[in-house]
Amino acid sequence: MIGEIKANARCLGWGFLLAWVFCAFYSGSMDGSSMVVDAMGGGVARRLAVSVLPVGSAVVSLIVIVAAERRLGPPTNCRALVVAAPLAVVVATPMLFLPVYGFAATPLLFAVSAIFTGAGSALMWVMWGQLYTRLPQDAVESCAPASAFVAALLSIATMAVPHGASIALVSIYPLISGVLLWHAWPEVSASASADHASLPADPLPLREAFGSMGRGGFGILAACMFVSIEGSFWASSSVDASHAVIIFVVSALFMAVVSVSATAGPRRVSLSFAYRWMCPLMVAGFAAIIVLGAKTGAFAAAGVGIASRFAFCVITQMYFASYAARGAATPVQSYAVGWLFVHVGDLLGLLVSFPLQDAIGASVIEPSGAAAVLIVALVAAVMLALNDETRFLSWETPQSYAGAVCAASAPAAGMDAAVGAGAGAATDAGAAVDIGTVDAAGAAGEAKAGHLVLRPQSVRGAGGEGEGAAGEMGVSAPVAVGASPSAISSQNPQPVDFIGQRVALLAREHKLTPRETEVFGLLAHGRSIPYVRDALIISRDTAATHAKHIYAKLDVHSRQELIDLVMSNEL
Repeated sequence: MIGEIKANARCLGWGFLLAWVFCAFYSGSMDGSSMVVDAMGGGVARRLAVSVLPVGSAVVSLIVIVAAERRLGPPTNCRALVVAAPLAVVVATPMLFLPVYGFAATPLLFAVSAIFTGAGSALMWVMWGQLYTRLPQDAVESCAPASAFVAALLSIATMAVPHGASIALVSIYPLISGVLLWHAWPEVSASASADHASLPADPLPLREAFGSMGRGGFGILAACMFVSIEGSFWASSSVDASHAVIIFVVSALFMAVVSVSATAGPRRVSLSFAYRWMCPLMVAGFAAIIVLGAKTGAFAAAGVGIASRFAFCVITQMYFASYAARGAATPVQSYAVGWLFVHVGDLLGLLVSFPLQDAIGASVIEPSGAAAVLIVALVAAVMLALNDETRFLSWETPQSYAGAVCAASAPAAGMDAAVGAGAGAATDAGAAVDIGTVDAAGAAGEAKAGHLVLRPQSVRGAGGEGEGAAGEMGVSAPVAVGASPSAISSQNPQPVDFIGQRVALLAREHKLTPRETEVFGLLAHGRSIPYVRDALIISRDTAATHAKHIYAKLDVHSRQELIDLVMSNEL
């Protein structure tokens, strides 16, 4: 993991964008909104507008980005946007928190600043998402948690400086994020991983793009809404804001534990996994308000809200990347629609929090009573979300592609035997086997298992040619680690079943076990350890151990050496 972080250090720039969001809107370290409201003349309506307008601007911008992709392409196609988006956020951020007393145009100035920050940050969320979808899966699962940890450290550091200095410091974070994105994008976009050979070229129709998430979109929205409401109880209490440092330290540790747990086992980078730990945690936060009272309980609830938000951001960042990589949507649609539901959830949370906290302040409702109602609503929302078995919410699929994996490791003449071995391996993993079907009308040679489109046997070239049949499980060229699919397809053409035959021959020659042969077949196609973990439904450590044994038996020391051995003409 440390090696992946060092190799992709510039990809940690997402952490600076995350730090900007947490410092500006969640930590309270830059809370100048009350002064801005006073400068506008005060009032409940203005207070609501000051909180809602930046989030609403981001919501509108994300909708525009999704709608414009079919006509204008992804945002990174325009290098000017990569520069303009962070600059817009940098220039506009101070105006959100520095009031201009006695200035008649203060409301207009704030509105313009809110629009700039919302639009600029929306573009940056999507552009960082485009970059993450092109990283190897193991790099994504290393860089996303590391970026969030950087964001936590930056948030803690920001709390230690005076209010004016914190505004200047936080305003720089998007600029640093933009600079790192600018430098990382050319290299990453030119070397798409074999894990992401299924990235779709054409955007889905607009209605289908928004509907592809099913209830998963509602699940994201509900989670963010309740997290926002939970944090609002602390704002109405008398707890000293300096305790936010404690909250962020604990949140960083909690986020690290969730990230390790999510990446250690197979198919856990999903919203269903996030909900399994997030729901009990948020219920505990609301329960703390009932048991511990308005002051201490609100502090605990705020800690739960920040910790949940940090961990949820990490899980969604990794999941949106894998969702796009499996061909379910373009990177822009995956991240723009995903973050759209996040921002809509925040927006609804604000709209609920303001009247709720006003009612609590006026003694219309007790905090404990409000917390009890919210627990019931939260459980109902989670049950509705987890009842969904559609494409977006969960990794689970009705069929396993372990049989197809095993078939990749066998010569065409021995396909029946490979199917039998694959079935046995999948039975050990507790999953049904389906080698897949050939989609003759579309891209020939795509093996489908459940909702996933699997192409371990093929790599699509620039013209969409050169895909082997599903039964042959071969590719038309040697595979280089980190090489783009188009680059792979143009190197040294070989028979379509070449890799499958070579894997089978080498496996027999070096006495690999059936499971090692399955892993070998995936590694030979340039797949990463996390891909092997999810494909064979084994833990990451088990996949890594198999790879280590394969390297030792084949006398190679890296994945590239393994691929070179497979593609060589000598046995």
